[in-house]
Amino acid sequence: MRRRKMVLKWKEERGIVLCLFIPLLILLMTGCSGSRNSERGIYESGYKQFMERQKALAVDEQASIEKPVMTPEELERKGDFYVKQGNLPMALLQYNKALHLDQNQPGLHYKMGRLFLERGMVEEAQNEFLEVLKIHPRHAQAFEGLGWVFFKTGNLERAETNLQQAIDLDASLWQAHHLLGIIFDRQLKYEAAIRQYRKAISVQPNSAMLFNNLGMSLFFTGDYQKALECFLEALKLETSHDRIYNNLGLTLCKLGKYEEALDIFKKSGDEAAAYNNLGYVLMTEGKNKEAIEAFEKALEITPGFHKKAYENLKRAKTAQSSPH
Repeated sequence: MRRRKMVLKWKEERGIVLCLFIPLLILLMTGCSGSRNSERGIYESGYKQFMERQKALAVDEQASIEKPVMTPEELERKGDFYVKQGNLPMALLQYNKALHLDQNQPGLHYKMGRLFLERGMVEEAQNEFLEVLKIHPRHAQAFEGLGWVFFKTGNLERAETNLQQAIDLDASLWQAHHLLGIIFDRQLKYEAAIRQYRKAISVQPNSAMLFNNLGMSLFFTGDYQKALECFLEALKLETSHDRIYNNLGLTLCKLGKYEEALDIFKKSGDEAAAYNNLGYVLMTEGKNKEAIEAFEKALEITPGFHKKAYENLKRAKTAQSSPH
C-alpha cells in the first residue's frame, strides 16, 4: 500500500516535471538553427523583461492603492520640478493633469504656453495665452507671450501691439522691451530700438545680449563711440562671444583703428578669417589697395582659404582698376 502511494506520488511529480519539460523542449526545438547558448539567452532575456514588467505593474498598482489623488497644486509643483530638471515633456504632462482637475488656473495655462513656445509649438502656445486672458484679462505676461507668438510667426504688427500692452501693464518685463527693440531694429527704427534696449538694461543690467543689441542699434545710427562702449561692456559680461568680438572689430574699423580691429577679429576666428574681415570693411570704405593687401594676406596664411576671400580679392582689384 505504501509503495503504491509512492508510485502514485512519483507519477504525479513526473507529470508535473513533464508539463514543465515539454513546453521548454518545444521552445528549444523551435530554434534549431541557432546555438543552445543563444536560445537560452533569448529565453532568459524575455523572462527577465517579463518579470521586470510584472514588478513595475505591481509597484504602480500598490502606489495607486496607497497614494491619494494629487491636487492641482501638487501636480503644478511636480511640473515645476521637471522644468528645473529640463524635462519639458514630463512638466507638460503634470500641468495638463492639474488643468484637467481645475481649468480656472491662469498660472498653469501661462506655464503651459511658455513650454509650448520653447518647443516651437506656437499655435498651442497662443491658445494657452488666450486662455489666461479669458480668466485674467490684465495678465501682462500673457500679452508678452502673445508678442513672442506673433513675432515667431512673422506678424510684427500684432507682436508690437501685444508687447506694448504687456509693458503698459508691467514696465518691468525686460524681455518685452528687448523683443520690441528687435522689432524696431528690423523696421530700421533705430532710435526707438535704442530706447527699448535701454529700458530692458535698466531692469536686467547683467545681460551681454542686451548690450550687444544696443551697440548694434547705436552703430547703425553712426554713434560708433557709444557703440564701442556697449560692446566692451558686453564682453565684460560674456568674454567668449564671437559675435560681440566681430561687432567690436567692425566698430573699431569705423573709428579708424584698423590694427586694433584686426586683433579683435582674430579673437572671433582664425587669423586668415580676421584678415578677410578687415579686407571686407576696407573694401566697403573704398580703400581698395589696403583691402587687396588684407585679402592676399588671408590667402597667404591659409592657401585655398574659403572662396569668399578670393572673390573679395577679385572685387577689390576690379574696383581699384575701374575709373572713378
